[in-house]
Amino acid sequence: MKKNIFRSSSAPELVLVLILVAALILGGSGRDDVTSLIVLRPISMLALAVALCFLPRAVWQRNKALLTCAFAAVLLVALQLVPLPPAIWHALPGRDFVVAIDRAAGMPDIWRPVSLVPYRTANALMALALPVAVLLLALTIERERHYRIALLLLAGVFASALFGLLQIIGGEGNPFYLYRITNDGSAVGLFANRNHHSVALAMGFPLTAALVAMTMRRNEENSGALQWGGLAFAALLLPSLLVAQSRAGVLMGLVGLASVPFILKISPLQIAAGLGGRGVKWKMGLALAALVAVAFLTVQMTAFNSFDRLFASASGSEASLRFNTWPAAIRLAMESLPFGTGMGSFVEAYRVVEPDFMLRPQYMNHAHNDLIELFLTGGLPAMLLLAVSLVVVVRGYFRGSSEDRSGTSLMFRRLGAVLLLLVFLASCYDYPLRTPLMAAIFSLALTWTAGRSVGDQSSGERR
Repeated sequence: MKKNIFRSSSAPELVLVLILVAALILGGSGRDDVTSLIVLRPISMLALAVALCFLPRAVWQRNKALLTCAFAAVLLVALQLVPLPPAIWHALPGRDFVVAIDRAAGMPDIWRPVSLVPYRTANALMALALPVAVLLLALTIERERHYRIALLLLAGVFASALFGLLQIIGGEGNPFYLYRITNDGSAVGLFANRNHHSVALAMGFPLTAALVAMTMRRNEENSGALQWGGLAFAALLLPSLLVAQSRAGVLMGLVGLASVPFILKISPLQIAAGLGGRGVKWKMGLALAALVAVAFLTVQMTAFNSFDRLFASASGSEASLRFNTWPAAIRLAMESLPFGTGMGSFVEAYRVVEPDFMLRPQYMNHAHNDLIELFLTGGLPAMLLLAVSLVVVVRGYFRGSSEDRSGTSLMFRRLGAVLLLLVFLASCYDYPLRTPLMAAIFSLALTWTAGRSVGDQSSGERR
């Protein structure tokens, strides 16, 4: 009898599904003043409470290092909000200008936290509720049951691609844009930023490959239809990446596409050998023809606007603004060592050192490089925690890969590793993890890559 994967659901799994759906609908913006957070934040807090209640002792024992890193991140942000005596605070590097302002204004010495902008840091602390809840809930669920979670994630990517096409077809200001402050005129999907949308689309390639392979194992008689479905979805992703007008996003898409052989654990030579059959050749030819047709229709329907913007932006001011921001941010980070300026404080902190030639009506909301911004706002403790976490994740991946005996679990580990790579690369030029939705995906990827669920198989024959 075939196993019905949708027949039953545990409480943690149900809560995880609900919080992911909420993130898909409400968590596409990286701003801290969007109205959707009024709904999403309480849901995240409730989900975190449920996750802590349902966390089995065995999950903690099997994931001590990973969970320690997660809770250390929360503690690090919380400690930046602890008020310090004036004598200690004045001695911290990078606070001289605040002390000078206090003296000039005749203000008395007061207790202050490490963070220069406490309300921003408090927001950063609350923002951690969602990814921590997703991490705990995902670790509680058996790995075999993550299949439908991945299906939900792929459905979200499909919805984002569809919204993106409708946005670019409808033009600027059409009702398919979900956020007021957005890249109007570009395809942003369920997000407010085209770069974040492009990263999600790039994740669609490894997600599709993994889910098609896992579904074929469950339903071998319909393998042909599943392969066609995967090709059809890939045919939608490629033009969607182009109309997103993100040059870096196109590169992320190529990385995602190149990861498919790794996900399926096959070499390019095996792929070439498999294309030798006559039946396979005409199927691939038909698929390529369909892909070209979809791309052509997309270009026609968007009147080439997306491609004009895509290539025009290559020499525009957007990239130069980012590159000019980084040296000033790094210099301020060095002056604020060892504790940084406080999580979330980039906007106010950067204004102090922003070069005159970069002044304009718009302000820089982020460093557009999360590694630099983390160094600036979190200081040495944050960078040390990042390095330790990286070691924990890499160690967890190889340890889990050597212990797992389930083919599904091994494929999830490879899938999670690819998703983490995409997030890391995207964080080098933007701030994807500032969006609740991408933070939730990041937590899922951490679970798949380095997590060890209670029900993970560590013995027996591989399937």
